Amino acid sequence: MANLFRVDNKIAVVVGGAGGIGEALAHGLAEYGARVAVADIDQAKAEQVARDVQAQEKQEAVAFKFDITDENSVAALRDQVIAKFGTVDILVNSQGVNVKKDATEFPVKDWDFMFNINVRGTMLTCREFGKVLTEKKSGKVINLSSVRGVRATFWGGNEGYAATKAAIDMITRSLASEWAPYKINVNAIGPSTVATKFSERTLQDPERLKRFLASCPLGRVGQPIDVVGACIFLASPASDYITGQIIYLDGGLTAIG
Repeated sequence: MANLFRVDNKIAVVVGGAGGIGEALAHGLAEYGARVAVADIDQAKAEQVARDVQAQEKQEAVAFKFDITDENSVAALRDQVIAKFGTVDILVNSQGVNVKKDATEFPVKDWDFMFNINVRGTMLTCREFGKVLTEKKSGKVINLSSVRGVRATFWGGNEGYAATKAAIDMITRSLASEWAPYKINVNAIGPSTVATKFSERTLQDPERLKRFLASCPLGRVGQPIDVVGACIFLASPASDYITGQIIYLDGGLTAIG
């Protein structure tokens, strides 16, 4: 029981590992014993995250640059990770972008930009790393969704982002069913507002922040460490009988409507 939440010597790929949440997840997985591949298009930041993980968690971490919108680049990432680590045990899709535009003026290029990274990117990483996991007949896949995949907001401009997260929810459920015979667990974490650069618009607007807090029973904004806790749970043996679920990391927001 003491090792229920440990992921010792597991190989974890954190896609979007240079982002605020991705960086926290890379550190958290390493702290609980994983060797980490930090994958991102921002090579300099990914390398910094990998160095910090090694220095602080005393665990192996390697940065990989790739383009999640390019299927050849995603396949190459898989090959590079296998060449370095020999296998993959945990795939975390923490990448994500959000472009807010009025629904009657939504540019197709912005819509495609979000779907290419949030949805197509998730499909591609699952497809390529899924080849490894299904062959070895074990693994954990953790996708980053959002409460916006199941709940709208008070504010406009979220049609595209919400649609991408709803798509990620169904990718998660569908893969959980398809890969269950291979003993692969596929789940997602659906945060509400988390204190990162991604959420600056809400955090820096007193009225938006006040309205958000009023809708959150726990009365606070989420922190990256909150996401780490859920990720470790889903990556570890503690969640071996859980698959196809979206865990809403939202302070109770979805509980009240």
